[in-house]
Amino acid sequence: MDNAPVKDAIITIDRLAFGGEGIGRIDGKVVFVPLTAQGDRVRVRITEDQNRYGRGESLEIVEPSPHRVTPRCSVFGNCGGCQWQHLDYSAQLSAKGSILQETLERIGKFRAPPLLPMIPAENPWNYRQRIQLHRNREGQIGYFAQGSRQIVEFENCEIADAGLNAAVRKIREDRPPLPESFEILLEKGEALVRDLENPDRVFSQVNPVMNGKLIEVVLQMVFGREEPVFSRKRVVAELYAGSGNLTFPMAVRAGRIIAVEEVKGSLGRAEETARRSSASNVEFILGSAEWGLKKVHRSGVVVDTVVLDPPRRGAREILDLICVMKPRQVVYVSCDPPTLSRDLQFLAMRHYQLEVVQPLDMFPQTYHIESVAKLVRKNGG
Repeated sequence: MDNAPVKDAIITIDRLAFGGEGIGRIDGKVVFVPLTAQGDRVRVRITEDQNRYGRGESLEIVEPSPHRVTPRCSVFGNCGGCQWQHLDYSAQLSAKGSILQETLERIGKFRAPPLLPMIPAENPWNYRQRIQLHRNREGQIGYFAQGSRQIVEFENCEIADAGLNAAVRKIREDRPPLPESFEILLEKGEALVRDLENPDRVFSQVNPVMNGKLIEVVLQMVFGREEPVFSRKRVVAELYAGSGNLTFPMAVRAGRIIAVEEVKGSLGRAEETARRSSASNVEFILGSAEWGLKKVHRSGVVVDTVVLDPPRRGAREILDLICVMKPRQVVYVSCDPPTLSRDLQFLAMRHYQLEVVQPLDMFPQTYHIESVAKLVRKNGG
């Protein structure tokens, strides 16, 4: 491959990558091939030949992996919503665990990361309570195609709740005015449509069942089995708090929660929830995570625990300040293994010990990996 591009070749897929592609080799060079499974022997055509890697398209499955299954969705492979419907569920879980471990080792430099087994989804189908769709000038409504902005229409999204599929059918029949990008979500059984460009759009979890598992994991990492007499001494600073998904479960056990969120609509919903539930031990700060944490630090409050759930880009901008504040423990919720690993390495080099990482399968049929990591401050740090 180094001297001249290989047109066609038969390769074995050794493993799967974060992003969903299969990984094989030609003359020692890594080749990424979408829509393949670990154990496949495939005939590929090289579409991109870089110095360190290549990309190819699958022309023929010469020998299928035992983990291959028939995708449920008629537009799978063209639609960008799912990447792994062609894998049995046990293979998806195994691949995600391996990807997370490899990323923690390679980027985070953890030799033996304390990684727990993946918590599987109770139902790997029709779990989404919120979907993001797009509309083109011809009036077609659907997801973007894999790697492009072409609209892929679907009859029934196999990972979306039946109520969302019904809402999409009704929209196509009624043809109401819609923005080019919008989302449909279920709230109390009712399908609502929201503009994705709204800066005050309130984020909501897509998988309520697994979100419940996520909350349980966070509570266990923050409080363990502590009796209320001890947990009520805890001051928790929560960053990227959203509308209070983690805030209020933690408030039941903590002495004080300081929640920081920069989206006004999300914070407003959290404040309303606090009023209705009489959660008097929760304080809110409207602003970026960095600005809010600086405000907490300047106030002189001694924070025992920092809980953060940043976007995909991670939390690089606040890590220095966390180390200055020296909380006893940090609980980090992540949907992106590379930025999680990078940020955990930063903290591990500054007097924190990575105690445990718990992955959860929040997004079956896709390559996305949700995980929660706990770090504790080393003695004398």
